[in-house]
Amino acid sequence: MPLRVVGLGPGDPRRIPERNWKALREASALLLRTERHPSAEALQAEGIRYTTCDDLYEACETFEELYEKIAERAAALPEDGAFAVPGHPLVGEESVQRLRARRSLEILPAPSFVETVLEAVGLSLTHPLQVWDAHAPEEHWPDPRATQMVYQLDSQLAASQAKLHLLRFFPEEHPVFLVDAAGTEFEKVRHLPLHLLDHQPMSPLTTAVIEGLPLERPHGFYGLVNIVDRLLGPGGCPWDQAQTHETLKKHLLEEAYETIEAIDSGDPDKLCEELGDLLLQPVLHAQMDALEGYYDVEDVIRVLSEKLIRRHPHVFGGENAPTPEEVLQNWDRIKREERGGEQSILSGVPPSLPALLRAHEVSKRAARVGFEWPSVEAVWEKVREEEQEFLQATREGDTTRAEEELGDLLFSLVNVARWHGLDPEEALRKMVTRFCERFWDMEQAAGKDLKELSPEEWDALWERAKESSH
Repeated sequence: MPLRVVGLGPGDPRRIPERNWKALREASALLLRTERHPSAEALQAEGIRYTTCDDLYEACETFEELYEKIAERAAALPEDGAFAVPGHPLVGEESVQRLRARRSLEILPAPSFVETVLEAVGLSLTHPLQVWDAHAPEEHWPDPRATQMVYQLDSQLAASQAKLHLLRFFPEEHPVFLVDAAGTEFEKVRHLPLHLLDHQPMSPLTTAVIEGLPLERPHGFYGLVNIVDRLLGPGGCPWDQAQTHETLKKHLLEEAYETIEAIDSGDPDKLCEELGDLLLQPVLHAQMDALEGYYDVEDVIRVLSEKLIRRHPHVFGGENAPTPEEVLQNWDRIKREERGGEQSILSGVPPSLPALLRAHEVSKRAARVGFEWPSVEAVWEKVREEEQEFLQATREGDTTRAEEELGDLLFSLVNVARWHGLDPEEALRKMVTRFCERFWDMEQAAGKDLKELSPEEWDALWERAKESSH
């Protein structure tokens, strides 16, 4: 016989269905999730005896532990017993979900807090609604176009956590309905700006409602997508509408390099801005193809998410990869399997990469499958060998061979960098930046045309610039 799970509705005894009242009266043992709900007084008035789980709220250190303990206690009820919860058993009741794993259940529904809160603020479900627990904001990613309903605002801490999460998507002055004891004679609705959400008294029956933003004021990721759609669509921006994937390539590269520059600056505000400029590029590309009916940014995100899960079986599956090296080996293996198993390990290195960066990546991948020098000393021997071959080619005036030997020499130096855990692209980029800064300093300090400087003056200015850069 299934265990009966009885919904107690919002707290007004008139809103408890008669079938539920019958089950409450007939239960040989009645367990309430909590007595801190107006429905408990209605049960007492009817002379219905019960026990509660309120002691577990004090004994458990986490909600995870609490829900497990409540489910364990409810699972121990006799077959003709009943477990009663506020509202609807399947709305906002994690303990009921966990109880399902232990017992077969008969659900006796009642109005949930969702309907009663919507009634209290005068809203109807004609627009998207997202409902989430104030104690687990990190598990929810609000879409600011949708109305948000945040329940279990039972403390200032819970309200503060919810507010900080919402402020990532909504303006601080955005209006909030704060509803207490919805659907009961004690119902109260307060209106306040979002930034004051945690400045109000709270109770286990407090719920916040935040209406979605109009598309004229979009926030969050999908707000950005909407802006791009407006730019590309009818009445949008002529420049954006004239772009193609080809014309945007240079902008993608420029934004990537500006982001690297922001990282080097150590300025988080600058990095934040440049990351936004960089993010715009893939959104533009995706929504341009969305207009042609090929795919949109949702498809881009879906493909990426599936790939990340598939290529991290040590996180999302049962495999074990305790070191970064093993992670990379798994990644390469899975990637080859995805492409039919015939692809070279070097296939995924784009030919369009800067040559030094491409050389480093090719060197790393070859080493991962065992094509490696026995020691860094052996790599240095190869450097000296390639140096001699390059010098010989230049002495003989063979420019074609000299170019080949210079490539061999540079690639050998890339291997030296890899053996020492250094990024040659990054090392050269920083060195060129230092050179430019020192050369600019020399230009400022010279006081005359640089072509007029003697070798001694060049040396003196260079040493001065080096000193000033330390």
